[in-house]
Amino acid sequence: MRSFALALAFIWFGVAAAQDHPVRVKGEREGRGAVVRATNESPIPVSVVVSFTELENLRSTERMPLVTVVPGNTVLDITRLSPEEPKKGWHYKLRFRYRYGSYNAGHDPAAMYRMPWLDGRTFVIGQAPGGPVITHNTPASREALDVPMPEGAPILAARAGIVFQAVSQNDTGGADESFRSKANVVRVLHGDGTIGNYVHLMHEGVAVKQGERIEPGRIIGYAGNTGQSSGPHLHFAVTRVVREGDELTEVSEPFRFYIGQPPHLFRPQFGLVVKADYSSPGIPPQVLRRPARTTSPQAPSWPASAPAPSSR
Repeated sequence: MRSFALALAFIWFGVAAAQDHPVRVKGEREGRGAVVRATNESPIPVSVVVSFTELENLRSTERMPLVTVVPGNTVLDITRLSPEEPKKGWHYKLRFRYRYGSYNAGHDPAAMYRMPWLDGRTFVIGQAPGGPVITHNTPASREALDVPMPEGAPILAARAGIVFQAVSQNDTGGADESFRSKANVVRVLHGDGTIGNYVHLMHEGVAVKQGERIEPGRIIGYAGNTGQSSGPHLHFAVTRVVREGDELTEVSEPFRFYIGQPPHLFRPQFGLVVKADYSSPGIPPQVLRRPARTTSPQAPSWPASAPAPSSR
């Protein structure tokens, strides 16, 4: 989760690093006091935690720390500060943290996800819920899956939504921890506020732009081996932001794929052989006797999977 500290004394001095990100929180002089405003330049809501590390001769209209949601492309007044003793000087230091998405989001139980690869192609699901756990041992990755596939294989949107991160400049990958922040990713906000995460895409292998609205089946990128990974594969997860007191975390959600017409719904499973077929009646996929091993030595960390400004 992004975190910044801002120092203020009568006027906002600011921190230059905050300008490199689509989310900013700053104070501005207003009358005898100040107003604290959050600016969200991303196309989707963000959850923000605002607190004061110093607060001298000031009272806030809101209880701190304050946890709120700032809509996309919005400037929102967070709180107002007024001096307790008007004839004396005042001072404060401000700190904020944020995560993409709203902590009020809930996964739609009726949501269905198409296979994130081309019609007619077949792949074997590697690491997935219910199977051997190699790296998916955090709340953000427990319901994720890894699908080994050749580099350059087209990756399709599994569900409609708005692209809010599209990172393609990274060109390295490997098993070492130093590659952890080098993954190319596409992240999509769904209609219910959950987030679709497509990770480890190839260098310059992203086919969508931030702010674009996409439909299921749209090519969004191409499989790769960027970031902390030991072989070409797609890491896919559905996540949502969760508030825990005054902290924000991200957790993965169980979900259902569908194939066929009419659709056959199923949950991803380790070793499942799945053909993307949407022109004939859905046939339940079968488990491979010797499932493909996962190629991801470490599950991605949100939001450290990509740098700012168009990513985290």
